[in-house]
Amino acid sequence: MSRKLIFVLVIFMSLALLGLIILQSLWLSNAFRVKENHFDQLVHKALAEASSNIQRNETMNYIFNEFNPNVNNSGSNLPQQNFNFDTIIHYNLDSTMQLSHDIKISHSSDNGNVTTNISISGSHSIVGRNDIFNDSVIQRKISNRKDLVNQIVTRMFSLNPEIENRVTPEIIERTFKKSLEDNGINLRFEFAVTKWNDLIALKSDKFDAKKSVQLYKIRLFPDDFFDNTNFLSIYFPNRRNFIIRSLSFMVVSSSLLTIFLLFTFAFTLYVIFRQKRLTDMKSDFVSNMTHELKTPISTISLASQMLSDKSIPIAEKNIDRISDIVSEETRRLSTQVEKVLQMAKFDQGELKLKFKEVHLHELIESVISNFMLQVESKEGILIPSLHAENDLVNADPVHMLNVISNLVDNAIKYTIRTPEIFIETQSEGNQIYLKVRDNGIGISSSNQRRVFDKFYRISTGNIHNVKGFGLGLSYVKKIVEEHQGTIKIDSEIDVGSVFTICLPLIK
Repeated sequence: MSRKLIFVLVIFMSLALLGLIILQSLWLSNAFRVKENHFDQLVHKALAEASSNIQRNETMNYIFNEFNPNVNNSGSNLPQQNFNFDTIIHYNLDSTMQLSHDIKISHSSDNGNVTTNISISGSHSIVGRNDIFNDSVIQRKISNRKDLVNQIVTRMFSLNPEIENRVTPEIIERTFKKSLEDNGINLRFEFAVTKWNDLIALKSDKFDAKKSVQLYKIRLFPDDFFDNTNFLSIYFPNRRNFIIRSLSFMVVSSSLLTIFLLFTFAFTLYVIFRQKRLTDMKSDFVSNMTHELKTPISTISLASQMLSDKSIPIAEKNIDRISDIVSEETRRLSTQVEKVLQMAKFDQGELKLKFKEVHLHELIESVISNFMLQVESKEGILIPSLHAENDLVNADPVHMLNVISNLVDNAIKYTIRTPEIFIETQSEGNQIYLKVRDNGIGISSSNQRRVFDKFYRISTGNIHNVKGFGLGLSYVKKIVEEHQGTIKIDSEIDVGSVFTICLPLIK
């Protein structure tokens, strides 16, 4: 897949995902507004019901007090009875008089104005002295029902008292709370009753007029004859959270779906770029392998031609030198092929290591012996510092020797100065640490994360004589991990690198 096609694919996928997230956001925003409107409608409905109930209870209290002249009817001390629309009141005033009246009250509402119709009917019986009946206030009221009704209505439409004497905060809170619960809202609220001049007459304990919240208002006692306007203002401190909780299922499900899509999108991009990187690395590998295999093949072919050229006398052919060249190039060719085969076996899980007890210092000394001449030919140094008290490990000696050889070989190849290589060991507890330190060209931090990837090769700048397939460090890491160990790198450009291997010791 070309880089341009990948770029176009990523752009389209990103736009599609962004569009989906925007649609999800708009949908949730619209759902929130719908819930807000529904909540506001329920609150206004509850306010209207509460205002109607407060006014109705006041009306019923007027009627109740007319039948009970001995009851204190001042302001907040009025008994707040829960009357039905059809109410039968029975009074047993004393041993001489019994009174029974049917009171029917109907309410109608038009544009917020409540109309009250009162119908009174009933009977009474008097037992005892007639002079008691004739002298009592009750006898005079009952003897003329019209006068009774007129008196009640006159009192109801007389000059309205102050709001503080007509209702109490407890009555408002209780009435409005019940109306809210009847409409499915169980939420804490704060309220205040204001007069026509916006002065607060009554309020709840935590009402804050300066708080920036959604405020709901309704007029109290809208049927008052004199326009002493009083408003009930109410707000909900947790209104927004309540609405959001009502959308919790939609919010959670939408969020989970969006997170899943983002994860899928990110994983898809990771796979695409990883496959692209692997494709590029394999292309580089094929190119490097072709070059690496072509060089020894060409050398062997040239040596073969020299041997078969009859125009050159046998004495001048230097057969021993040609034989050494063929042998060396054949070994190189065999080594490169073996590396590829070993990595293939690792990938297929077919490579079997032969573990046994091995002294790590002996392997290190063998590697130093193999590379000493090569280092000295470059006037470099290869210094061991084997300080580990215990170096006995359970390892495959062949592959562990290859691990150390790869690290030393890289330290020699990737340097533009006189090579200085230090091999150190140190034991701590049940582990031994092997460090290979060099003064090479170093590895940048961005490349350090990928240096152990298969087929990955670091750009060597002006150094063009470094050969390989990009399999060396990948092989090293796999072998170390098969030995239950770890490997890490610390490097700095133009300073050098330190490879640290940690292996478990045999107790």
